[in-house]
Amino acid sequence: MRSTFSLHAALRAAIFFGGLFILNPSIIMASEPYASRPTIAADVKESYLVKAARESVIPTRARVGIPVYPGAVIIRTFAVDKRPPKYEGLPIVELISTDDYQAVIDFYKKQIPDWRNAELMSAYYFAQFGNINFFKPEEPHVGIHKMESYYREGDKKVLRELLPGAKTLIKIFFAK
Repeated sequence: MRSTFSLHAALRAAIFFGGLFILNPSIIMASEPYASRPTIAADVKESYLVKAARESVIPTRARVGIPVYPGAVIIRTFAVDKRPPKYEGLPIVELISTDDYQAVIDFYKKQIPDWRNAELMSAYYFAQFGNINFFKPEEPHVGIHKMESYYREGDKKVLRELLPGAKTLIKIFFAK
């Protein structure tokens, strides 16, 4: 289904010129998944993190509208298709990266330079309209966390089985 949709989008985006199809890559990219899932080895023990990485709903890049960090993989999403009862926040995509915390911060400083940003409580946050409220983000928001200070030891071990060398958590809150 996904490859058919991507092909259909590519054909719609094509411009016929001199007998050749020239594709508009930005249109094709918009229909692509926001990021990939980690490769889950057969011998990885089942846990809530493994289940989330395997079953999370992955939105498109166009829907999220916030640049994805290169090489990061999705470990969990929340409220992407529907909001649970009493949940008032934004949909969330959580990714992990093997890159250092500072490299991820530097990437987002370049990609979303107009967003307000600050380091708070051992994490770095970007807020599109300046309201850095990491407890209940009400606007598009990026949170960057060191895995060492965010996860318990057992969870870090599992996440590093999903992405060997993982160091940084990236939480993307996006508008629907």
